[in-house]
Amino acid sequence: MKQSILILLFGLSIAAVIDGANILYIAGVASKSHFIWNRPLIYGLAARGHNVTALSLQVENNPPENVHFIQMEGVYEAIFNDPKSAQSDFFSMGKMSPFGMLFEFEEFCVNCCRFSLKSKGFAELMNYPADFRFDLVINDYLVGPCISAAALHKFSRPPLVLVTAYNGITTSTPFAGSFAYSGLVPNHEFDATEDMCFYDRVMNFFYNTWEHLLKEWYTFPKMDELVREKIPQIPYVADFNKLARVVLPNVNAAIQFSEPLMPNVIPVGGLQVVDSKPLPKDLQTVMNSAKNGVILFSLGSNVRSDTLGTERIMAILDAMKSFPDIQFLWKFENDLLAHPNMKLFITHSGLLSTQEAIWHGIPLIGFPVFADQYRNINYCTKVGVAMRLSIVKIDAEELKATIHEMMTNASYTQNMQRLSKVFRDQPEKPLDRAVWWIEWVLRNPDVTYLQSHAVEIGWLKKNAYDVLIFLFVAVAITSHVIVGVTYRIACKKHNGGKKLKNKQA
Repeated sequence: MKQSILILLFGLSIAAVIDGANILYIAGVASKSHFIWNRPLIYGLAARGHNVTALSLQVENNPPENVHFIQMEGVYEAIFNDPKSAQSDFFSMGKMSPFGMLFEFEEFCVNCCRFSLKSKGFAELMNYPADFRFDLVINDYLVGPCISAAALHKFSRPPLVLVTAYNGITTSTPFAGSFAYSGLVPNHEFDATEDMCFYDRVMNFFYNTWEHLLKEWYTFPKMDELVREKIPQIPYVADFNKLARVVLPNVNAAIQFSEPLMPNVIPVGGLQVVDSKPLPKDLQTVMNSAKNGVILFSLGSNVRSDTLGTERIMAILDAMKSFPDIQFLWKFENDLLAHPNMKLFITHSGLLSTQEAIWHGIPLIGFPVFADQYRNINYCTKVGVAMRLSIVKIDAEELKATIHEMMTNASYTQNMQRLSKVFRDQPEKPLDRAVWWIEWVLRNPDVTYLQSHAVEIGWLKKNAYDVLIFLFVAVAITSHVIVGVTYRIACKKHNGGKKLKNKQA
């Protein structure tokens, strides 16, 4: 009898996997690195038998039969080809204060919304039959609830899972209930470590507050206005992301400054690190013949090398000439990091590149340009696996000295190999973990106990700022009353003493 029950349960579990769900995956962040991160998850879900419709800024030719791409065309061009936009020049953004970068970040989110809504791909999705149903919506939430709100409204609010290739937890505070620990973790646009002095903690508090106010008073209302031009009767768009059952950010406590997470925020850092593809023949030949090692230089998928300018490029090339026995490659090809002859990675410190270097145990020289790149390289320098230089003015002699130090001091490689071992030592691959939690939501679509009540009570109550304001006002009023009463008593005594002296006189 027991054996029959076990066989039945096993059969039901297999049936649950085979019975693929109909999933809408929204990848609306105008960043190639985000698509690089989203792609393995899209295909990982497809490999489990699910039908995935990917509404994306980028598409791929010849996907599996159960993956259907719908392109939101023209968004990249509209944002990054505008010479008046600061978002088209990452180096200009990097010179801004955190206040300025946070505003540009929110403006970027609004622009992703604005131009995605104008795309033919969005219109195609909105023209799906009225009775069409998705079992689940997955949204890369970094740029907000714009497209996901329209989709959730259109398809009768199926369960929602939020994902992101980013590691700034404060970007999830409005809809995961996460806290911005201003005294513990630097804001994702703040160039600081977790060992902040009092002044840094004060400024970090202002940056986190500024980010929250921008989202609540500018970004979300603007997105609501833009979406209502297409769907007039839609509820307030920011409320839709609060429906998220699970949030899957690209974080891992072993390789970044750690911070507390809400129960429904599941770390899947390094999800994009999959088995390396075979290198092209020419690259394989170069790597195999480099007996003294290879140094890789790459600014990632978002920053174009030609924007460095002639002076910076010549300084880098001049430094490399000082190491004729070492092969130098200037190329965006992260599969190179897996080759045993790779010795050093010179990088812009983007999150995906940093994670992949740690996974493969390759020490870093970081040239952070903007945003989370500061916190990525700051963490790596703190744990002794990297050195940091300035991208604003690259000095050839300084770069030579740094390369020499990294190549001759074995501690950097040893520390990185230890960190790589810790990063890899997980009960399952991050991609498998992400897929499992997405399927958990499919199996339990009505379960909400992981969601924090903090989402509903709002920013003031969650942080007890209303209590602090009340206490401040109460103390101020009490102090005012005490001072007033004390002053009156003192005046009466003083006046009483004068009257007594006058009578005696």
